[in-house]
Amino acid sequence: MSNTINYSFVSKPFIITAVILLFLGTFIGSIWMMSIFGADLPEWFHGTYGLHKILQMDGFLTLLIMGIGYMIVPRFRNIQLASVKLAYVSFILIVTSLIFGFIQTVGDNDKNFSTSIIISRLSGVTIFLAIVFWTLRIRPKLLGLSDYFITLCLLALITVNVIELSGYRHASSLTHIQLWLLFPVLMIFGIEYKTLPAFLGFIRPRKTSAIASLVFLSLCIIVGLASVMFTNVLLLSIIFNVTLFASVLTFARAIYAFGGFDNREILRLIQGEKKARYNFTVIHIRVSFLFLFIGISTAILFSLVGQYFVFYDLVIHSIAIGFIGLTIALYLPLMLPPIIGKIIHFTNFNKIPLVLIIISLCIRAVGDFILAQPSSFLGHIGGSSPQIFTYSFGLSGWFVVVAMLVFVMMIHKSMKQVDPLPSSNTNLF
Repeated sequence: MSNTINYSFVSKPFIITAVILLFLGTFIGSIWMMSIFGADLPEWFHGTYGLHKILQMDGFLTLLIMGIGYMIVPRFRNIQLASVKLAYVSFILIVTSLIFGFIQTVGDNDKNFSTSIIISRLSGVTIFLAIVFWTLRIRPKLLGLSDYFITLCLLALITVNVIELSGYRHASSLTHIQLWLLFPVLMIFGIEYKTLPAFLGFIRPRKTSAIASLVFLSLCIIVGLASVMFTNVLLLSIIFNVTLFASVLTFARAIYAFGGFDNREILRLIQGEKKARYNFTVIHIRVSFLFLFIGISTAILFSLVGQYFVFYDLVIHSIAIGFIGLTIALYLPLMLPPIIGKIIHFTNFNKIPLVLIIISLCIRAVGDFILAQPSSFLGHIGGSSPQIFTYSFGLSGWFVVVAMLVFVMMIHKSMKQVDPLPSSNTNLF
């Protein structure tokens, strides 16, 4: 009888629901992007803007990180999840909060489900935190420093929910959203510290750089919370982003994101599936971290130069799409095999989704910049049809939708049924 522990079946409803919400949220966001650049929307659609945030942040990011947490944290320790039933209860509670949020956003304005949303959401998050913290009490045999990144992830999740509960949800909006994005970023850091150096060169991460990153991240979370509470203190927002930049820089060095080791022998020896996976990993890691640096740098400009929409929009989507999205695209094929019982072959992968994401963010950046210009400038560069000119920039969101569809099709095409799944593919992490 196999002694392999199945960590992954609990995560299945979380991940499937998260992906569905991602498609819905991206679809709505793409339509709103077109409206920003001048497209007329039907009157009934105006009430759906809040759904983009609900579906993407409250829904997709929360459920995805919960699903990953339930799978990865026990896997790092080779133990069972503390309570499968409670994990499913937390899933139901989060989905319930999303349903209430949906009804309140697009339904009758006289109905207020704020209390129901808060109770169900906080209950689901609390169960998740309790289960993961209980699991974290057991120290892993190797690279235990990854636990500290996961712990900070949980603290960031607590922080954003406390902010929501305290009524500061509209204060210092960019910092607030960055804190929302920080908790999936930190979960990614915890996973990458444990796995990425081995994927790149069978090496150990740099511990000193990782500790420095943890120190900067701890300060970042504290200052971020203070920045949301004291919105008029510009210095807090600057310190928040500077410490965040420093933490990312030191972490990238810790995991060799941009090299720093001799991989010539590895490249000479590997071929076929292993080389395809290696190249896929390298390019996604480097591009994703570049977008993370761009997003944080733009946030610093937002604080120093002025609170312009061009900076605000690019910060959010450079981090959300450029870093979080591309990192998920990297790790999802590695996590899916034990969940779906199929092997995914990287030799069948292509770079089309990656290229579409890069094109989308570049178009978005150009469009945001032009949108910030006076209307006379738009007329000058667009000739007699400035609206047609600006509409073209609204297509950036649809490039993301197409990239997601192509990625799903690519994953499906790369699957090969395996029954039972070999043990060598059930312990990727």
